Amino acid sequence: MSSCSDFWVVAAPSPNFDNVPTIQVATHEVPLPAYWRILDLLEDGNREEEIVQVLIRHTGAKTRSIVTEIVGSVVENQRLITRPSKTPGRLSLAFKKPHQPKKISDYRASRIEARRELQEAEEKLENAKQKEKRILNEALILAQRKEEFKDMKMTADERWRTTSAIEHQMKQVLQKHHDIEAEVKFAKRLTLIHKASLA
Repeated sequence: MSSCSDFWVVAAPSPNFDNVPTIQVATHEVPLPAYWRILDLLEDGNREEEIVQVLIRHTGAKTRSIVTEIVGSVVENQRLITRPSKTPGRLSLAFKKPHQPKKISDYRASRIEARRELQEAEEKLENAKQKEKRILNEALILAQRKEEFKDMKMTADERWRTTSAIEHQMKQVLQKHHDIEAEVKFAKRLTLIHKASLA
């Protein structure tokens, strides 16, 4: 989960000295870590006003109107993204775009780039899911092996050493699963962001 420091520039005209990747929400550039933190708060069951209050503690009361606009847009986008689309194969919503004229060539180039990034994100998500399946199978095999050893004849010392070895392997597998869960979650969010930008 992102730290509170990720909230810088949510409402700012501050320079992006660290070149943090940003995403456009409404007419504001929001750093991706801050965007994901807002999604975390939303997924944890926080209401829109509660999320606004959390952000304002870090951005200052003067930013309330901008923060409220950003959070409201993220909440609305997320609601529409997760709602079944009336048009098959099409996501419900793109992020609100500023009413600024763009050259058609620039627009096409940005769409091509967005499609490429979406394809890469979907591949990462699929790879992460496959890794998760392999890890779960590995955990199942270890659990079965532990059960099988219960019926085998061995000394108390042998049983202790065998059980300890299996439990150690299980801990490693559980850590792998924890890591891959975070990878899957990250890939899902990235895919949603790119899908929304193409809607």
